[in-house]
Amino acid sequence: MAEQEPIITEAMEEAVESEEEMLRDEKESVLEAFMRYQCEAAREARMALEALIPEGTRSHGKAAKRAFRKAFKVVLQDLARRIELPEEEKGPGRPPSTTGKAKVKVEVS
Repeated sequence: MAEQEPIITEAMEEAVESEEEMLRDEKESVLEAFMRYQCEAAREARMALEALIPEGTRSHGKAAKRAFRKAFKVVLQDLARRIELPEEEKGPGRPPSTTGKAKVKVEVS
């Protein structure tokens, strides 16, 4: 039988390049290298997904996200304004505060 030459695959070449790249970054900690590669992977995955989604869909999605944020901003700003108002300005029909200087007699049996 004739010996077959080893087949070098693309994955093997990438592994060798990765190892060389890792050796080049000896000053970088393992965690830093891991985080750098994870960020690169996330960036590439995002770009792959963006390529699948048509531009019109992306632009409408971004507009919907902005509108959603604005809606919550309005509600939260109003809530913050109401919390900051003094007790007498909170509006008619509100029951008096249950805390304060008023004394109440309590009968103990």
